[in-house]
Amino acid sequence: MIECEYMNTIIPEIIYEDENIIVINKPSSLVVHPYDHSTEKTLVDFLRAHSPHMFGIDNKIELQDGRIITLGGIVHKLDRGTSGVMVIAKNQHVFSDLKEQFTNHTIKKEYAAVVDGIVKEKKFIIDAPLGRDKKDYRQSTNPKKPRGPLRDAVTEVEVISTSPAKNTTLVKLYPRTGRTHQLRAHMASVGHPIIGDNVYGKITELPRMMLHAKTISFSIRGKDFEFTAETPKEFLL
Repeated sequence: MIECEYMNTIIPEIIYEDENIIVINKPSSLVVHPYDHSTEKTLVDFLRAHSPHMFGIDNKIELQDGRIITLGGIVHKLDRGTSGVMVIAKNQHVFSDLKEQFTNHTIKKEYAAVVDGIVKEKKFIIDAPLGRDKKDYRQSTNPKKPRGPLRDAVTEVEVISTSPAKNTTLVKLYPRTGRTHQLRAHMASVGHPIIGDNVYGKITELPRMMLHAKTISFSIRGKDFEFTAETPKEFLL
């Protein structure tokens, strides 16, 4: 992982690049795009400098502060505290293709996470719809006053190793749906929040949240791709 400054922007490691896509390993400290009233540099700034032509892609969002942000080829995102692999489109055709795959949940992703406590089951599935309470921005499997219908959310969990001395477990997480904060909310719902997650779990003194997007698999024009960003060494128990 490269974490230096370029135009005051943290530079992600480029894992792969061709005429259609850029695949990066995002540092845990890097925000993907601007948010309400923010001024810090983001992944968008890096992409504008590295591949400005992708910002001809029709891909805009409006923030609550009224700003219209052009996201270029960004078709999915990771939270600030989450590191790992992301795929970014370089043209409209590939952007539309990847967006459809994300919508249909045909893109496969594997995450590594260190969670609180010793997880006893070796493999299990969390099938728990998510929604937000009217007075809370966090996702929940049981909001008291949901803003609307809960949305289906499914996560497969596999235990890799445990550390009784630290009371933690290293797990693989396979999201079968792509809800906001799905992995974080699901692990908290079964009593094993992700270490370093001060929204859904315990506040810790760790410099980062222990969640990493390790592998992503997808296809473009009939060709299959799979890319991996190796699990950070600090995750290994």
